[in-house]
Amino acid sequence: MQIKPENRFWIYIYSFAAFVLLVAVGVFGWLAWTSKEEPGVGRVAGPVVSSASPSSLAEEEYERLAAFQAPQYTPEPHASKQFQSAIALYGNQKYRDAAAELRTVAKAQPDFAAAKFYLGISSILAGDRIAGIQELRDTVDSGGSPYLERARFYLAKALIGEHDLHRAQEQLESIVAQHGPLEQQAAALLAQIRPPKS
Repeated sequence: MQIKPENRFWIYIYSFAAFVLLVAVGVFGWLAWTSKEEPGVGRVAGPVVSSASPSSLAEEEYERLAAFQAPQYTPEPHASKQFQSAIALYGNQKYRDAAAELRTVAKAQPDFAAAKFYLGISSILAGDRIAGIQELRDTVDSGGSPYLERARFYLAKALIGEHDLHRAQEQLESIVAQHGPLEQQAAALLAQIRPPKS
């Protein structure tokens, strides 16, 4: 039986549509299979945690472990009036305003560890965790100031908030190794983020 020319057009159309449908089903099946092989990939459910992290936590755990109250100010003799003004804002929990003033002090006195430390804390508590991490890292890198241990501890907290458990673990291990006042707190936090031994 010969196919009429006017029907050939529709046969081509239906055949092409069937081919496209088969390709779509194949792609869908492949994606479903690979998502079972790699849980979490291709899903929209929270942030992607780096495979380099020593462990993975639930999203609420990251935020719970990263949270902290502002450390109490340790009086700094011979501090400038602008620094004292910034610390007054810090004490009143006006962290954004404190950070703005402390940033000016830190630029004018780059070796003044107190300004960098409280700037880091204020930045984090004002919602700018990345800026806070940078300031606290600078405080740690500058070496043996009285703020070194505390800078390490709050840097670790901020890194946990950014899901960077590996670097947070490094900071906490350094605190524990120094046997300072924050050793027990650091050890307790470290136990919560360190992967279990197999």
